[in-house]
Amino acid sequence: MFIETVTAPREVWEQWSTRLRLLSEPPAALVAAVAWDAGDGMVTSVHVWDNPSAVADFFVDRVQPLIEAEGPADYKPVRHGKAVATYFRA
Repeated sequence: MFIETVTAPREVWEQWSTRLRLLSEPPAALVAAVAWDAGDGMVTSVHVWDNPSAVADFFVDRVQPLIEAEGPADYKPVRHGKAVATYFRA
């Protein structure tokens, strides 16, 4: 598994999440996504992917077309790498 986080103002987070269809049509390689109010109007989300290449595929399929049309995002994901341990309740 590969982990990334994104922190952005709530309005920006909602716009990008909607445009990328992250939660409405989650990519098959997205294992989990959790977002929370980080305070001061910011939202932090964590994305758990199958592997790093899944993130690259998502970028090419969904992120890059938006960047080409609207320009780059002001708030970019922080990639944390492969998970050392995970637990998900069934």
